[in-house]
Parts: sequence; structure tokens; C-alpha cells
Amino acid sequence: MAVSMNLALAAPGCACASLTIGNPANVSVPDEALTVLREQFAHSESGAGRLVLVTGPAASGKTQLLTRFLPYAAESGALILHATGAPDEQRLNAGIVDQLFANSALPTAVADQVAAVLSLVHQAPPGEHQPGSQVEAAPAVTDSEICRILLGLTRTQPVVIGVDDLHFADESSVRILLRLQRRIRSSRLLMLVSHPDAAGAAERQLLGLFTRVAHDHVRLGPLSAPALGQLASALLDEPVDAELTGRLHELSGGSPMLVNALLEDYRRSERDGQPVTGPAFVHAVSTFLQRREPPLHQVAAAIGMLGDELSRDTIAGLAGVTEDIAEDMTAVLAGAGLLAHGRFRHAVAAAAAVDSLPPAARAQLHVRAAKLKLRQVAPASEVAAHLVAAGQPAPAWGVDVLRRAADRAAQADEIGFAVRCLDLALSAAPEPGQRHAILDALARIVWRVNPSAAAAYLTELRHDPETVGTEPFTLARHALWNGEADLFGKAVADLARCPDRFDAPAAAKLTLAAQWHFGRCEVRVEPPADPAPRHSDPWRHTAAALVGMWTVGSSDATTASAEQILRNCPLADITLESLLTAILALAYDNRSKRAEYWCAMLSQQAARRGAVAWQALIDGVWSGIVVRRGDVAQGVTRAHAALRLLDTQSWGVSISYPLTTLLVANTAAGAFDAAAATLREPVPDAMLGTIGGLRYLRARGQFHLATDRVLAAISDFQRYRRLMARAKLDHLSLLPWRTDLAEAHLRLGHLVAARELAKQQLERCAETDTYGRGSALRILGMLAVPAERPILLGQAAECFKRSGDLLELARKLKVPGQELPQPVDQTEPALVGAPKALRVVSAPDTPAAASGELPESGVLTEAELRVAQLAALGETNQQIGSRLFITVSTVEQHLTRVYRKMRIRGRSQLAEQLASSVFGAAG
Repeated sequence: MAVSMNLALAAPGCACASLTIGNPANVSVPDEALTVLREQFAHSESGAGRLVLVTGPAASGKTQLLTRFLPYAAESGALILHATGAPDEQRLNAGIVDQLFANSALPTAVADQVAAVLSLVHQAPPGEHQPGSQVEAAPAVTDSEICRILLGLTRTQPVVIGVDDLHFADESSVRILLRLQRRIRSSRLLMLVSHPDAAGAAERQLLGLFTRVAHDHVRLGPLSAPALGQLASALLDEPVDAELTGRLHELSGGSPMLVNALLEDYRRSERDGQPVTGPAFVHAVSTFLQRREPPLHQVAAAIGMLGDELSRDTIAGLAGVTEDIAEDMTAVLAGAGLLAHGRFRHAVAAAAAVDSLPPAARAQLHVRAAKLKLRQVAPASEVAAHLVAAGQPAPAWGVDVLRRAADRAAQADEIGFAVRCLDLALSAAPEPGQRHAILDALARIVWRVNPSAAAAYLTELRHDPETVGTEPFTLARHALWNGEADLFGKAVADLARCPDRFDAPAAAKLTLAAQWHFGRCEVRVEPPADPAPRHSDPWRHTAAALVGMWTVGSSDATTASAEQILRNCPLADITLESLLTAILALAYDNRSKRAEYWCAMLSQQAARRGAVAWQALIDGVWSGIVVRRGDVAQGVTRAHAALRLLDTQSWGVSISYPLTTLLVANTAAGAFDAAAATLREPVPDAMLGTIGGLRYLRARGQFHLATDRVLAAISDFQRYRRLMARAKLDHLSLLPWRTDLAEAHLRLGHLVAARELAKQQLERCAETDTYGRGSALRILGMLAVPAERPILLGQAAECFKRSGDLLELARKLKVPGQELPQPVDQTEPALVGAPKALRVVSAPDTPAAASGELPESGVLTEAELRVAQLAALGETNQQIGSRLFITVSTVEQHLTRVYRKMRIRGRSQLAEQLASSVFGAAG
């Protein structure tokens, strides 16, 4: 009697879904598959033997169904003979039958009989797996003897034979099982064989052999949504809403294998109502594919690699199978719940299909995918991605593709992928010209994130006299970063051989970069064969105006040129120093807010693009601007952050910028231990031949001066003077060595030498060089007679204020009436290099001030001034109290009165307000 039903199974622990006996009907009953098998066992137990064929899509729960049923039958008194087909045993004679007897506890006499018969079977040579000829080729004697033994066992107790994955059975075992099938109707034998839905012709033919005679058929299918919900609720031990059930069904297609994996991942997650494709899901997909025949895995991986290019011929070509096999395997994958409409339901499953291939097979598949996409004229990045993923030496045809992909990736700031493409191309480049071009590109791209690593790629280019880089700025870029003036000259000379790439804008940017590092450019940086007059080119004109910032200080012309550069130059390797020069021009023209705006914008852009070297230098310069406007604490923080972006070796000579910031800031704040620690940081020898290195020497000398090591300070000042003279940089406005030496002589009591040096500095300063003029006027004011001193100091204050240097304004101005020279008074707040700076706005403490009343004059008392100075430098109330030996409460009271007298809201305005007060009093 044929039973017709379609049943969904969702019992806990069971991965089955639905079954069919005869023609299916749309009925859904939990656990019905197991119930049907129990009923079939009851019939066989009464002497009516049965063959039950369990089919269904791959991973639909056939194995789990047998696993659940066989223990039940054993507990009911049946002898269980169980075997599992495997691809690697298909060539073994009677491999399945051998498993059946080996996996059961047979009586000794029966075991001896079985062993004797099987020895004869094993001696016969295995034939080809031709299902149509299996019966005809069977050795009748041995087949009959094995069947006789099996049927004999049923006389003493019920017997259940379970064969999982019948499609992997060997020919001998198939013959024996078919013979046995025709003889079980009057025995107490139940045969259970599982077979996936037939996808190929061979499997369909094999399945047909077992369905020719009487049998029962249980077909498992995917879980319905309600059955899935029941299973999920049971396994999670909590109610599952319709939304989660729907998403689980969408991701799994109702496949019990995938459902169980998704529920396992969900159990380990935050259980927020959204399914998770985690480790269990990946493991389930990988294990499923690895346990199947190779064509299935190849086809799955091909579909995972191809994305949207999913025509049957494309899949077949990539997987290396026929189109019919590709179609059959695609159907298997769909039945297993992995595919929907020919595509993977989830990208994680697609990735697992590719990643779970053996490495050699995966590499071959990637190479085939690259060739396929090349024929389809796919973007170079897609082709290159497969060549890189293959992890093998690139084929000769792949070199140009990899280079094009690297260029596109570099433009998109995908530095890692660009480097991998170029490294692979380099391994396959046959010609020196190609190799040089690739090395050049690698050095240029790697420099953004690791300048020291970029140097390795340039070694071959530097020592090959025939080399002309395809990107002519790479060697120049490297030379500037490492302070190698000779190499820079060679690189610029090579530029003349690349007229198509070296135009006026490029020359202007390279000139600014050279000025940034070396202060002047002995090498003629001009495009070859340029017929245009120098004055007629706007790029040259703008660069020339901006360069004036180094010699005559900032002016309206340099500021205008700076804005032009900042608006017209995108952040790139060759524009980095041009942009920073423009930013400094704004800062030295008392436009620090505008300068910091550009620093912030460019730093964020560099970080977003992964250009760590760019960001490090930008932040190093930014830290100096912050300190210059008086915010010492923030400047120190930013300098440390910049230093952390690159290792010391990668910084090159540009490490001078954050280190100089730390020296200046810590010296100004009296943090002399921190300043001394900065001096212990290693620096490259070439650094002292650059502008940044000279600034570092100057800051070191000022540290020595502040710590009363005047002779050491003089040594540093004279050293950077000699270096400037040797490099013909005496014209630089930002390094007024004469006033530095003048201050040192002042400390030693050499008043005549100090005055002479200050006068020389003043005479050499341009009107727009406000910083240099302010430094000279300050020294002359300190040396002047009391009547003239306020005038000179007022003029110095005005110069410093015009230049935007509030820190210098606070540190350097001395007090009218002060006896000179005078050593540093270390009992005073360490805000200044000389004692009692800014006392021009102070007044003696008065009883009114002590009692908290605001004096009518509104000027600060000595105690209030000390607290205000330290607060302006970013020190906390507790730090101020410790330094001045007063309580935190007293510090707070002083600051409250300072804010009231100065009419400001808080300490963020202190530095500028104190500087303004000095200017007003001194003027």
C-alpha cells in the first residue's frame, strides 16, 4: 500500500525536514519521518521485510534520521548492521558489506563464515563503476553466500541494515544489496539506504536499480517556516518571533544543516533578534563541501568567485567541468540551501566555499578566474585581485594588469592592495625597464605609510646609472625626506630627461619642497625647454612669493600666495611641503586660527587616506603652531601623537619638527626633565643640515640657556650659525642667531657684545620680518636706559604680536627697571627664560587683594600673575599649587580674580590676554 504524505520535521536534535512515501501531499507533521521508520521496522519485525529508500537534497538530514532511528531499533532487540559510503572506498570490493559485518557483534561462527566469503570477494579485481552492468558482473556464488548469511541472521532476531550515502558504494556491495532486496519480503530484515536527490546520470541510474522492485520511499525536504520556528524555539529555549524565523529561513533556505549552524551562532551572540553568520555557519558550509565529491566543491567555489557572472558556461569554464556537471552541481547546492536563484544566499557562504578549497586548488581557480575576467575585459583591479589571491608567481601576461590595478588602487588610497599588486608584478617583470618602473612605483606608494621601507625599493634605482624613474619625483622625494642634498641634485638632473612630466607646476612644488628642507635650492629646479618667461608663469610667481616667507618674514604677498597654494594644491607626495610652507606663512602672519584650520583638514585627509607619513609631518608642524600661540599642553600632546605615528627611522630628518616642539614647550613650562628626555631621542646625522635641524639646535640652545648652562647654549647657537653660513642660509628670518647669542652674552654680562649683535640683527631685518625685529628690539630694550626701555620693549611686543607668537611674547619680554644681566631665578614660575616676565602688568600684593576684593586699578598682583602665567601654559590647578606651594583652593581664588580683572571667561583666553596686557603696558 502506498502512503502519500509530505511531512515537516522540527523536533529537537533532528535535522530532517519533510518526507514522501509515494506521491507527496502537502502535510506538515513534526517528527513524522522517524515515526514512519518505526512503523516500517514494526512490519519487518513481524516477518514482512522492507527496503526503505531515504532521499532528499544534500544536507537535508538523511544521516541524522538514520542516526536517530538505529539506536531505537537496537533497543527494540534488532541486530544493527551499519555502513557509510565514502568516495575513497568506491574502488574497494565489497567495502560496504565489509563495514556492515565489521560494525556489528556477530556470533563467532557467523563471523568466520563471513570472513571466508569476503576473502574470495576481495581477491576479484574491481571493475569500473558502471551501474548498468553491476548485476551481470556479480560473482553469483559469493553474492548468494553473503545473502544467505544475512537472511540466516533474521531467523534468530530482527536485523536492520543501514547504508548511508549509497551513491558512494562500491560495485560489489551494490550487487549484493540488490540481490538481498529481492529476497527480504518474508524475512525480519529492514534495509534502510540513504541517497541524495540524483543530480547526475550515474546517480539516477543507480537509484533506478533500487526503485525497480518493491520499496518504500521517504523523501526529506527543507524545513518550512513554521517547522523552523518550532526547532529554533526548542534549541534556543525561548520564543522566536516571526521576523527572526523569516531571516533564518531566508539565509538557510530551510536547510537543517544551515539552520542548526545559524542557531548555534545566534546562541553565542547578543541575541538581538538578528541572525549571525559566524564560525558555526562557516564551519558547516566548509565541512559540507569538503565531504562531497570534488566537482561540487569546485563549482561552489567558482560561483563564489564569480559574483554576478553566473552563466552556466562561465561556471563550467572556471570550475573545469562540463556544462552538464556544472548544472547538476548547482542544483545540489541549491537543494542544500546554499544558493537562491543561482547565487549564494550570503557572502559569508561564498567566501567559505572559496577558502575551504585546498591551497593548490584554490590558487588554480584564482588563476583561471583571472584569465576568464581578462577575456571578458573586466577592470584590471578584478583581474589583479585573483592573481594576488592565487599566491603564486604572476604569469607574464599579468604584469601590465597588475601595474594598472596598482595605479588605480593608489589613486583610491588602497595602499595595501597596490603594494601587493606591484610586489607580484615585480616577481614576474622580465625587462629592466619594467622592473625599474615597478620599483619606482613601489617606493612612491610605500613611502606614504613607511618611508624607511620605501628606501629598500630605491636601492637598485639609486645605484643604476641608466635608471630614469617613470615617476621622476620619487628619488627627489626620498632625498628631501632624508636630507640627502647630493641625491636630490641627481634626481633633479634626471628630471631634465623627462620633459613630458616636468612642467612649471611640478617645478614650483619641488622648489617649495627643497626650500622647506634645505632653506635654499642650489640646484636649478626648472622644467626643460620651457619657452615661457619666468615672470609670466603664475605657478612660478606664486611659489617665489611664498618662498619670501623664509627670508623677509610673512607679508600680505606671502599670505595671499599661501592661500592660493592651499586652495589649488591637493594633498600628495610632491605637494606636502608646499602646503606646509603655506601653513607656516599664515601662522607667522598672525593667522594661527587659519593655519590650524588647514592643519586639521589636511591631517584628517591624510588619516582618511592611510598616508601615515603625511599625517605625521602635518601633525608635527601643527604642534609647533599650537605652542607658538601659547597652548603649551596641547602642543606637547599633539607632538607626542605625531611621533607615535612613525618609528624613528621612518621619520627621517622631519623628526626635528615634533622634537623641537617638545623642547620649546617643555622649556617654556619649566618641565626641564621632559626637555632633557627629548634631547636623548636619536636623530639622523643629516638632520642638522636642514631647516628643521637648525630649529632643533636653536631650541636646544634655549633649553641650555633656561637651565643656566650658558656656555652650552652659546655652543649650540654658534654651531647653528656656522651651519647656516656654510649653507648660505644667513638670510633666514626664522633663525635669528644673532639675538640668541646676544641673550647668552647678556647672561654672562657681555653687554657690548650683546648690543652689537642685536643691532646687526635689526639692521639686517626686513620691515616684514616681525619676528626677527621683535627679537632684536627685545635685547636692545633690555640694554637701554630706563627712560627708553618701555618704548623698545613696546615695539618688540608689537612685533611679536603681529607675528602671532604669543609664547615668545610671554617668554621674552623683560621688566623695565630690572638690573641686567641677571641669572635665571628658579624660584620663580618657569614660564619664562628670564625672571619676572610680564610683571609690567602686575602690582604688589595689597591688603585688598589678599582679602579677595578687586583693586580699583584692576591690575594683577604678583601672586595672581604667577598663577595666571602657569595656567596660560596649560598646567592644572593641582600642578600650579604644587609649584607655588599653595593650596588648590588658593589657586582657584587667584584665577577667579584674574578672570574678573581681565574680563575673560576662562583660561583658554589667558595666553592672548596676558600678551595683550604686556603690549599695552610696554607701549
